[in-house]
Amino acid sequence: MRRTCYFTIVSNNYRHFARTLVASVRAQSPDVDAFVAICDGPLAAPDPRDAYTEIPVRDLGLPRFDRFTFQYTILELNTAIKPWVFAALFARGYERVIYFDPDIRLYGPLAPILARLDAADIVLTPHLTGRLDDGGHPSELSVLQSGSYNLGFIAVNRTESTQRFVAWWQGKLERDCVVDIPRGLFTDQKWIDLVPGMYPAVAIERDPGWNVAYWNLNHRTVTRDGDGRCTVDGRPLLFFHYSGFAPGAKLFSKHQNRYTLDNLPAAVRALADAYADELQRNGADACRTQPYAFGRFPGGVPIPDLARRCYREEFPPDDPHPDLWTPDGEAWIVDWLNRAAPGHARSPWITRLAATLYRLRPDIQAAFPDLTGQHGRAYAHWLTEQGTPQEGLPDLFVAPVRAALAGKRGDAARLDGDAAPALVTDTPAGVPVAVAPADATEGGALRRAYRMAYRVAWGIRGAVKPLTTQAFRHRVRHLLLRKAYFDDSYATPPLVAAAGHAAAVAPAVAYPAHVHRVDADSAIGVNVVGYLAAESGIGESARSMLRIVKAAGIPVAPINFKVGNLSRMQESIPGVAATEHLHAVNLFHINADQMPVARDHLGASLFAGRYNVGYWAWELADFPDAWVPAFDLVDEIWVPSAFCQQAIAVKAPVPVLRVPHSVEAPPVAADRARFGLAAGDVAFFAMCDVLSVPERKNPLGVAEAFRAAFPGSEAARLFIKIGNLEFQPDLEARLADLVRMDPRITLVRGYLARGDLWTLMASIDCFVSLHRAEGFGLGMAEAMACGKAVIATPWSGNVDFTRAENALLVDYALVELARDLGPYRRGQVWAEPDVASAAQAMRQVATSSELRARLGQRGLATVARELSPAALAPLVETRLRAIHALLARRAATGK
Repeated sequence: MRRTCYFTIVSNNYRHFARTLVASVRAQSPDVDAFVAICDGPLAAPDPRDAYTEIPVRDLGLPRFDRFTFQYTILELNTAIKPWVFAALFARGYERVIYFDPDIRLYGPLAPILARLDAADIVLTPHLTGRLDDGGHPSELSVLQSGSYNLGFIAVNRTESTQRFVAWWQGKLERDCVVDIPRGLFTDQKWIDLVPGMYPAVAIERDPGWNVAYWNLNHRTVTRDGDGRCTVDGRPLLFFHYSGFAPGAKLFSKHQNRYTLDNLPAAVRALADAYADELQRNGADACRTQPYAFGRFPGGVPIPDLARRCYREEFPPDDPHPDLWTPDGEAWIVDWLNRAAPGHARSPWITRLAATLYRLRPDIQAAFPDLTGQHGRAYAHWLTEQGTPQEGLPDLFVAPVRAALAGKRGDAARLDGDAAPALVTDTPAGVPVAVAPADATEGGALRRAYRMAYRVAWGIRGAVKPLTTQAFRHRVRHLLLRKAYFDDSYATPPLVAAAGHAAAVAPAVAYPAHVHRVDADSAIGVNVVGYLAAESGIGESARSMLRIVKAAGIPVAPINFKVGNLSRMQESIPGVAATEHLHAVNLFHINADQMPVARDHLGASLFAGRYNVGYWAWELADFPDAWVPAFDLVDEIWVPSAFCQQAIAVKAPVPVLRVPHSVEAPPVAADRARFGLAAGDVAFFAMCDVLSVPERKNPLGVAEAFRAAFPGSEAARLFIKIGNLEFQPDLEARLADLVRMDPRITLVRGYLARGDLWTLMASIDCFVSLHRAEGFGLGMAEAMACGKAVIATPWSGNVDFTRAENALLVDYALVELARDLGPYRRGQVWAEPDVASAAQAMRQVATSSELRARLGQRGLATVARELSPAALAPLVETRLRAIHALLARRAATGK
């Protein structure tokens, strides 16, 4: 018989789960060996209930043990070591190894799993075998973001192929076993999405009795017979996964909101009650209080998760340092975390740890937008008073900031930092280092009272959230911030788009002058300045230009700017032939309203002596008079559409040229099953970011048209992706009502990793944009690049590429705005798409696969011919050569 074992992984505070799992397996399959990897230190005394073979974490041969264990939270570390346990058990001679999460309980023998391993090398179970379409959490999207397969269970045969799989998995988890949904990562689990495609003999087990859990209960029926035996959809219950379950809690799992213990199906409630009793008998109360060996520094100070993340993301992985679990290592890492963050040598209170916290908290970025200038000192005061209650920072990391603010240097502060580089293009704030002027943050009984009020308000935020609106909480929070840390010049950031601030800040780093001779024989090049990592339309605008100059082979210096943009900054930047020096031409992918902000933060040295091009977009026909002064900062304007060109040229004293955005879809396959799409479903898709003013994008109009087109139970689905919805609670409530009324509508909230967004785009049938105004229309162009049919309002920027032959164009009327909406003022004109016309277009798409194919093919051809990087490269290269020739003539004549 082939040698077989199973294992789980726990820290000491979870031993009661491991004991319960092992007892349940032993009752069903007593001859199979049991192992528990202990991701912790040893217990003070053995416990007879630990009836299994323990594998200490230090015996696994983890690479660079101190770094590996320090960089991860307790959850991340417990999942990161999984492939090393597989390797260790293979090395002991086991040929079949099964992993169970510790919060699983077996209700049947292992025989069905072993039978599966007779024909497969790897056995996985999917999270979902049916839809999650009731509006509860988790949704299909959140399951997709955390991984298609649940890694609470995996069974593996030892073969040459699976040993390669384990080695590959180890390589991924050495540094990237993290909970970072925005980057598309969820511990060890998300990586397994790739395994069925990468390795042979992978079985996906869909038996409803396997891995029953909160995420699939709504489409599985658990029943119990008179003898207490449970079945799931008529199949025997093999194992139940009690993820997030805590005896005595109201929710069945803390990770969901569908089930409380009171509304659970009766059979599941009986299972949960019995499981809770077993956990208590196995020492739940004593285990929960067990300390975690890797939770504190050697000196006893708790290690905040923020410190782990800062170290993992900021410290070069191959640079040497002392063992972190020794006193010398503790002294080194504390000193490193407390030093001034790169780019903050002139603001020494911004430590590495403080800079990491700032980067991870959008609310703090909104409250203190000018970190390297006028708000840096105020943020430091906030950190000294709120870092511990809000983030659990030990005083070890707060005291140096407090000392620096008090003017103390030397060993007490340890904030001398590194010398500022000659050129900084991507500091934590996204701008060159700035001198922080004195502010009004110190002293005063009234100010101290407001700081206390702010701290109290933070502590009760959860209790008052159901009783107040987000807008009210936003106003109160920033009122207290102004009174506690600023003077009356502090401006409350808006709930929608941040307009930035125009406070002049003198950059401490001067950009070097263009040092290369400009004449007819010298090479051309360009500095692309913009929100290169922003997950927004203006960020994609800058990235599209990088793709064009790459296709043209033009040398480029990319400069990442972040001030005045609230979008998440985690988009990957296209690889280009980046140069170490700056060029004679600047191309600013920063709209007109933010150009003065860019000038103040980037400084005169970047603008002076160079030819400055502004790449601007505007969605209405009347360019705002308030932005006309921005023309003084540029020599010419590039725009993405003829509509923008006409609107801006009316008021521009400089040339305005049309240079469309480049669009190209990566080679990505549709995966309709991941989005719960049945074979006969016709899927429509709309996108909106509320920071771009939702009334302009009009997602509610798309939903209205969809419901008018398909009033019954037709096999149609609508996905609406909404970014930054938390800034618009009223819209959030209306969309939630829509989802409840029509389960065919799926709300895709928040940010998606770019790869997941392309997969979703590839999986739908038709993109719908019932916009009222567009500067260009990237969503429509990207859908065309995926070969998808497009329904669109034929007005504003998109008319350049959405035409009658390649898209369905809906009727519209031009109307005046009745009120101000963001930057769009009352009395200006935009389009009002006709819902009935849009509904008719949706029905046409749904009933004709030939129409969908024809529109998709024509749209794809349009993008390839007119909007691809290769198609636009000659246009950009020609214009840059003309600018270069102009500069050469100026240099030759001295004018």
